[in-house]
Amino acid sequence: MSVNSINSGSTMFSSNNQPSAAQQSQDQFLQLLVTQMQNQDPLNPMDNSEFTNQLTQFSQLEQMQFMNSQMQEGMIYTQSLNNTMMLGLVGKSATVEGSSVEVNGENISSNRVNVTTGGVITVEVKDDAGNVIRAYETTSEAGWNDISWDGLDDDGETVADGNYTLSITAQDNAENDVDFSCYMTGMVDSIRFENNLVLVSLAGQEYYASEIVEVGM
Repeated sequence: MSVNSINSGSTMFSSNNQPSAAQQSQDQFLQLLVTQMQNQDPLNPMDNSEFTNQLTQFSQLEQMQFMNSQMQEGMIYTQSLNNTMMLGLVGKSATVEGSSVEVNGENISSNRVNVTTGGVITVEVKDDAGNVIRAYETTSEAGWNDISWDGLDDDGETVADGNYTLSITAQDNAENDVDFSCYMTGMVDSIRFENNLVLVSLAGQEYYASEIVEVGM
């Protein structure tokens, strides 16, 4: 095979417009190999084993580029599949760590507290301005405890629709503060995608889908 035929054949690795990085690497390898052949000493030509090694390296490069391309395609497919599945969250209940409450007519998001030791849990419900509109206590046991608010203020009146916040303290029977985590369960209003991450709108706030600990109907 002549050098000219190798040069012309190398153009097969380039696209008509903008070659990919893989194609550019292949072209560069072939150009380097051709340059070596053009400039080799006729009295001391390139050793067959060396030539074979370079072709082997080229073949391995192609295989690695192909595998990388397949992995990237697989990642894109998986991401697309995950995003499609996330669309099914809209209209379903989801639980995340937080102390928000959403009131929408008769629909009120629920809250639970996970405490290390049983005792008493004190809850203050605050509006957007930070005003305490309701305060109540409930006894607790170690583990999960429902502390959901009924949507009434201290006068027993139904509050206006909107978003509220629970301020919580937990104590054991000796009135010592104990560790706890608060969780909120509400309806997923919508989702959006940002930088390949999924955010869900829940009780007037956005949470990453990875923060969801439970999904219901």
